[in-house]
Amino acid sequence: MVPHKVIDSFNAAVAGIVHVLKTQRNMRFHFLAAVGVVLISVILGMAFEDLLFLLSAIVLVLLAEMINTAIEMTVDLVQDSYHPLARIAKDVSAGAVFLVSLYAVGVGYLVFFTRGYLVRPLSISLGAIRSSKWDAAFVTLVAVSILTLIAKVVFHRGTPFRGGLPSLHAALAFSIFTLAALIPQTPLVVVVLVFALAFLVAQSRIASRIHTIPEVASGALWGAALTFFLYKLILGPAS
Repeated sequence: MVPHKVIDSFNAAVAGIVHVLKTQRNMRFHFLAAVGVVLISVILGMAFEDLLFLLSAIVLVLLAEMINTAIEMTVDLVQDSYHPLARIAKDVSAGAVFLVSLYAVGVGYLVFFTRGYLVRPLSISLGAIRSSKWDAAFVTLVAVSILTLIAKVVFHRGTPFRGGLPSLHAALAFSIFTLAALIPQTPLVVVVLVFALAFLVAQSRIASRIHTIPEVASGALWGAALTFFLYKLILGPAS
C-alpha cells in the first residue's frame, strides 16, 4: 500500500522502525546502546562538535542495520531456496553493518577517551547540564515525544501519529503547558494562554473524532506528569 498523505508516510516510517526493533535482536542491541551513549554524552556535558560526531555514527549504524534487514527480507521474498548469490547478498549487507559498527566504536573511543570526557568530575558535567533551563525543556520535550510514541506502540492502538492511546498531540500540548508553568519567570498570562491552547488542541482531537475522551485525557496526564518528572530529574534540587 502506497501512502497518499504526509501523515500516512510518517506512520509507515515509524511502523518500519518498530518492526525492525521487534524482530531484529541486533537492532535492539544497537538502539539500546545508542540511547545509553547519548545519555552519557549529555551527562558528561559533551561539546557540540563531539556530540555531532557521535550522533552521526549512531545514525549510520542504525541505518545500516535497517538496510541490512530490508535486503534480507527482499532476498527471502524473491528466493525461497538456497542460492549462492542470495547468500552473498546477505553476507555483503551484514558486512556493511559490521564495518559501520567498527567506525562507530572508533568514533566513540576517539571522543570519550582522547577528549578526556570520562575523567572529568561528574559534578562539573551535571552543572553544565543545569546551566540552561531552556536546554532542559528541549530535552524533556523530545523525551516526552519519544516515550509517547513507544507507549502507543506498546498499547497497539491507532497509528504512531493518528489515533490510539495515549494521544500524542494532547501529550505534547500539555507537556508544553507544564514546561511553561515550571520555567521560572514565565508570566502568568503566558502560562494561562498556553493552557488554553493545550485545551483547544485536546478538544480538537475529540471533535474531529480522531481520539476518544479517555485517549485524550490519558495523553494530557501522561504528558504533564512525564514532563514534570523529567524536567525535575534533569535540573535536580538546584531548580
